[in-house]
Amino acid sequence: MKAIILAAGIGKRLQQISEGLPKSMIKIGKSSIIHHQIESCLRVGITKFIIVLGYKKKKIEKHVLEKINEKQVVFVENPVYDKTNTLYSLWLTRNYFNEDFIYFNADVLFQKTLLEKIVNKSNHSELLLETKSCLHEEVKIIIDENSRILEIGKNLDVAKCAGEFIGIGKFKKDVLPKFAEYLQFGVDTGQSNNYFEYAVNLLVKDVILKAVPTDGVPCIEIDFPEDLEKAKEMFSL
Repeated sequence: MKAIILAAGIGKRLQQISEGLPKSMIKIGKSSIIHHQIESCLRVGITKFIIVLGYKKKKIEKHVLEKINEKQVVFVENPVYDKTNTLYSLWLTRNYFNEDFIYFNADVLFQKTLLEKIVNKSNHSELLLETKSCLHEEVKIIIDENSRILEIGKNLDVAKCAGEFIGIGKFKKDVLPKFAEYLQFGVDTGQSNNYFEYAVNLLVKDVILKAVPTDGVPCIEIDFPEDLEKAKEMFSL
């Protein structure tokens, strides 16, 4: 199993605080967000990484290699990072869809306990779900009585949603050909500036993806300055 981390974006809403640093390199406590992610992966036995870079890619490469060596990581460049989104960035990694992988957005801070929920053997691909009442702008998930994901996206009826997708998932090798097909479809039909959940929403019509609850384990997506302050409080940093 490997980890695919999408870290190509600028993080415009945090530029004043980050002083131009990529968002993934902002420190929470003694470590950056992406270092926290890598450390959590290593602690659960994930030692191979595919990292998509764009904004200040050389700076992030050097930063990542402070934690792992060159044999453990492949850097994939998104040269149009300022015109595309996570669907396109993940599509760029499709040649590495040769084994199960854990997916991260590079702005998610979490405890390694969350990875332990999905790295163990299971029959299905899985997305981590924070069970809660959702707001309109959040990526939401609708599930059935067996926790199978029926729909995922921002523009869903909040009354039907079980909660928010927190930006971490496991995709098993058996679904990857179909997943790559839907990522390709997204690129071919002008969805390159869309989120990768566009392809996942097509995928769930064909294969079983399960929602795994976070059960209150701390996790936060860091988009705004107030998210940084909340992250420090949540993780006692």
